[in-house]
Amino acid sequence: MQICLSIRKMIALCALLSGSLSHATVLTLPTANNISAHIYNGFTTYALGVLAQCSAALDPHCLPSGPFPVQSSPGQIADQAIILTSANGASNFTSPFAVGSPVDNVFLTPTGNQSGTYEMGVFQTENGGKFTGDLANRWDIKLSVLQSYLNGHDLVFLFDNNQQGNNSSQSINIWGQARIVNASGQVVNGLCAEISTGAGCDLSSNPAPAAAAYLPIQPNSCVNSSNGDYFNVGTAQNAGDCPGGYFLNNNLSTSRAEFAAFSQVLNNAALDPLNGNLFLSVNIKYTNNNGGAEQLWICSECNVTTPRLLRTAVPEPSSLALLALGMLGLWSASAAGRMRQRENDMAGASMAGCHVHWRRPDVMRSTIARIALICIPCLLA
Repeated sequence: MQICLSIRKMIALCALLSGSLSHATVLTLPTANNISAHIYNGFTTYALGVLAQCSAALDPHCLPSGPFPVQSSPGQIADQAIILTSANGASNFTSPFAVGSPVDNVFLTPTGNQSGTYEMGVFQTENGGKFTGDLANRWDIKLSVLQSYLNGHDLVFLFDNNQQGNNSSQSINIWGQARIVNASGQVVNGLCAEISTGAGCDLSSNPAPAAAAYLPIQPNSCVNSSNGDYFNVGTAQNAGDCPGGYFLNNNLSTSRAEFAAFSQVLNNAALDPLNGNLFLSVNIKYTNNNGGAEQLWICSECNVTTPRLLRTAVPEPSSLALLALGMLGLWSASAAGRMRQRENDMAGASMAGCHVHWRRPDVMRSTIARIALICIPCLLA
């Protein structure tokens, strides 16, 4: 009985460990189409509010996707790779990376009272040189570190728009770039994606995009569920104003992400183990800021339903050891089953009733296997 209680405690501990893990951002995005996403220069962007409605309606344009909403409060994304966050909330975030890792600290964003515009290096100076490959006034991370963080998941950027007011007053204008660079800051093989109204990437050291290049975030509107066209732009107030469509609100709340952005080219390059010594370098600017607390982060467990070059997660050494233990457990269970078949006249083991004959090696192996099969998944989660 004492042994059985210990087994139950072990299983309970596994469940506790699984439940106490950090709140990783988990999100599936559908294949891009005229309903689910829009392409702005080098990025495919998803309006998460529309995806939530569309997938809830079982519209195949938006399946599979979710879960929704995508939370962005400090407690929900504390273990994420934060690029931007409010100056008022910086102390609420802790880095998921070990001290000394080649990755930049969080950049702080202004409230509307502090500045109506944002540019990396202007609101907050970042001198660079924190590690080899760290550029001034850019958020940089070494790809080997990023690959460990993503663990085979896709490179997806999530943005939380936190403006004040209604409709058009909530809209900011955004421009951004993400580059794959070497330790000297040089773009490698033209690997750059830009979110803007233009085409291509400005590869100068410090791009100064014209006002027309900034992408305006759409005010409240409706999205036609058949062809993706916008209607009632700036006048829609709720779903009732969108017959035959989905209500688009790009300012959901201060604790929910509104957008996801994905670049196939960057994703393939960033996940390639051969590029581990290169860097991802991010540059963001926006205007018409009236609220603040804008947040941008790289999702740790996002997957895009589209063909990718690389998909298999690379287990960490501890995970490999646990996997080996699981395989051993499966072998033990199989061997125990064969022995029990030959010795069916002997007393069996009943976990439910806590009657375990520990003098029988086959029963012991079977019991260990059961524990392993229960615990290993939560340890690997």
